[in-house]
Amino acid sequence: MRITANMVTMTRIVLMPIPGYLLYGGADSLLAALALIIVLGLTDWLDGIMARREGPSTFGGLLDPMADKIFIAVVYLPLTERGVIPLTAAVCIFVREFVVTSLRTSLALRDAPMRTSKLAKYKTGIQMTAVGYVILFTAAPDAWYTWAIIIGVLGIPLGLMIARLARGEKQGPRSSTLLALMGMAVVSRWRLGVDLSILLYVLVVTGITLVSGFSYLADAWSALKGKRGSGKELCRFALDGVLVPGAFVLLLGLYKGFGMSALVILVVTLELAVGGLTNLLASKHVVPRFRWMAAKSTAQLALAFAALAAWHFGGPSLARFGEACIAASFALTAAYVVYAFYRHRRSYLGSF
Repeated sequence: MRITANMVTMTRIVLMPIPGYLLYGGADSLLAALALIIVLGLTDWLDGIMARREGPSTFGGLLDPMADKIFIAVVYLPLTERGVIPLTAAVCIFVREFVVTSLRTSLALRDAPMRTSKLAKYKTGIQMTAVGYVILFTAAPDAWYTWAIIIGVLGIPLGLMIARLARGEKQGPRSSTLLALMGMAVVSRWRLGVDLSILLYVLVVTGITLVSGFSYLADAWSALKGKRGSGKELCRFALDGVLVPGAFVLLLGLYKGFGMSALVILVVTLELAVGGLTNLLASKHVVPRFRWMAAKSTAQLALAFAALAAWHFGGPSLARFGEACIAASFALTAAYVVYAFYRHRRSYLGSF
């Protein structure tokens, strides 16, 4: 059987929950999670090479960015719950992802161009690299191999740049960006210590993630300004892009009942998948049922706010109610995913 790029990407998605689970463990589990994340990162690089050889496909164009977003959810959210990544940073990162996903749908339906800046293209790689250092510094801050790793991997982009210089080739921005990130790990760990190094990396990733979305916002403003229905679009951006993801990230870790954190992460992950599927429909000029989407998102927001209110004002007496709200949110999201996929199955399956 011939292995395709889409198969590699699907394998990466299936394996992603494993490092997410390991990130809740001790030092050994964190190091195991880091090793698996590195392997999954290499498969991302591998399926990119395979996709270029095979030629572009609609399904591959949907699947790869969806896999990147799912990766961010299953890695960044557990670290946020552990307190390694500040909650405000996580909210900013995920709001940006959801807003851009909503913008893609609107612009595709209007045949409006959507520029992808170089920074946006490098964003996922920067997020993966940075979280690797964050996990390493958290798991083994003073181990001898930590220094060996951060100094050793610095030789990868440095070697690539020296090889290009020797061949008289122009330096690529990716190697320069990677060298800057890896060099920052060495300098920050040496001069700032573990806690400040982690904070610095989180701030850099959050800033890059937000700035990389500015070009999308500019394109959306040009396409929607003064157009009919733009008010409804703005409401949808606020609901699906800001309020719903922000509320669920804020729920992370509040309820300690069995599986509550997993359900919150699953809701965020499934919503990212829904956004990707909606992007695919829009690229084919199939208009999704936005009224159903709005009803689903409104119900999710109401359940999330009810769970937040129960935790903040009700205390232990309303813990069961809050957990029920989270479980209901997951059930609603899962049911909508099944409904949306079944309704548009020909469009999705025809993309293979």
